[in-house]
Amino acid sequence: MNWKAKPLGSCIEVFDSCRRPVTKKDRVLGPYPYYGASGIVDYVDSYIFEGLHVLVAEDGENLRSRKLPIAYLADGRFWVNNHAHVLRANDENDTRFLSYMIESLDLSGFITGSTQPKLSQAALLSIPLRLPKLAEQRRIAGVLGALDDKIKSNLRVRNLCRDLGGNLVADTVRSAPSTQLEHYAASISRGVTPQYYKDEDASPVLVLNQKCIRDGWVTPELARLMTPRAREKSQAIARLDDLLVNSTGQGTLGRVARWDSDDPIYVDSHVTVVKADPRRIYPVLMPYLVFPLQDEIEHMATGSTGQTELSPSRLAQLNVPLLSLEEQRPLSARLVALEAQAHYCQVQSLKLTELRDALLPELMSGRMRVDEAGCLVSEALDEEVADV
Repeated sequence: MNWKAKPLGSCIEVFDSCRRPVTKKDRVLGPYPYYGASGIVDYVDSYIFEGLHVLVAEDGENLRSRKLPIAYLADGRFWVNNHAHVLRANDENDTRFLSYMIESLDLSGFITGSTQPKLSQAALLSIPLRLPKLAEQRRIAGVLGALDDKIKSNLRVRNLCRDLGGNLVADTVRSAPSTQLEHYAASISRGVTPQYYKDEDASPVLVLNQKCIRDGWVTPELARLMTPRAREKSQAIARLDDLLVNSTGQGTLGRVARWDSDDPIYVDSHVTVVKADPRRIYPVLMPYLVFPLQDEIEHMATGSTGQTELSPSRLAQLNVPLLSLEEQRPLSARLVALEAQAHYCQVQSLKLTELRDALLPELMSGRMRVDEAGCLVSEALDEEVADV
């Protein structure tokens, strides 16, 4: 195997000096992604980078936990703050391959800081790599990229389903009178105060936190483990179609999501669980009534900067459109179908992600031949098409 040892710094161009952080209050909403250490943070009206680059987390707890990728691709036009290094391969290497290579490495020896982990530029550039020739890099990146391309395609379909549902609801409620959220709710309750899992504890369970809720979706991969207690209030357990609302902390308060799984899950005390009263609303509809109101929810909070909080009783007063069950029925049937399609896309993406993560270290180490990996990827993609 003719792979050569090189430091990362000899394989790339670095564009960290071009980064510019923008505070949330100074950002102007627009079409361009605004990236941070773990991916897209926001969308803004301008850009400072263009073309394919690798972004590598510079700081944050995720450098150690690796719950999210620490190296990922950004393409097109975009903005990057000062929490991610901005790299591009030189002429002898492939940018996409280097992204996968960095993601596959154990970087614990290059990270400093205990309370705030940091991967400095100097440490990043010193990381030793073993690299194949450019043609082989492109073949490997092509195999792994086929999986990531399909995962991104599934995400676009998932978001399209949600957007179509939102448009249907907006058209229906345009001239509807208003009521308060409590009219539709069977309960509005904060989650549990978790006792986080320790190694000696048995049978831990997942508990969702604020980081899990963003853009209307839940990311269970960011959940933590807690030790279950013998008696826990049922309102603190999210079930299918429950509305989840981040209820503490500036910057995260007001984010909402729908729990879209048949499997129940615990929610921590920084999140409010709103359960629908089926006598007054079809459960799938309630999150859609609240999705457009996240700014209003944020403004309902009380407290000082950094200590903002939204009580369940305040959230209960949120003004939402009033629809009868007769008006809801045809709308909810279409929402159920759209959410089922979105959930299918997510399940398929999780399977493809699992395959990609299994192939990644094998291909990056040269232990698996590209042709063999390509066959596995083709089978997985063909199987997904057959399931549609």
